[in-house]
Amino acid sequence: VNGALVACSSGCQAIVDTGTTLLAVPIRALRILLSRLGASSSGEISCEAARNLPDLIFHINGKEFPVPPRAYVLRNNGYCTLGLQGMDVPTEEGELWILGDVFIREYYVIFDRANNRVGLSRLP
Repeated sequence: VNGALVACSSGCQAIVDTGTTLLAVPIRALRILLSRLGASSSGEISCEAARNLPDLIFHINGKEFPVPPRAYVLRNNGYCTLGLQGMDVPTEEGELWILGDVFIREYYVIFDRANNRVGLSRLP
């Protein structure tokens, strides 16, 4: 957020999941994100403040994948909420982040099951 590392200083695991609507992040990271973005503990933020939010930038295999506020701010009947949810899923490799629709809507995603990998490319 704004050039500052929020989590995963030693790396962590992430999966891309078409069955997850939001970004599911470790609870500790969620608290930091909500604070730095100026949202309440439930993720609510004024729609006025939401206009000035920064991109969330994910570093995956040495590449940057920005997610702009238009993707992670959910607007409904004049209210704005961040599309983040806290979820602790420990793995042997560290914390797990689940990149759901909030992330996916910004990229072409190719699931290469034969080679157990995911390809990502920015939408035009």
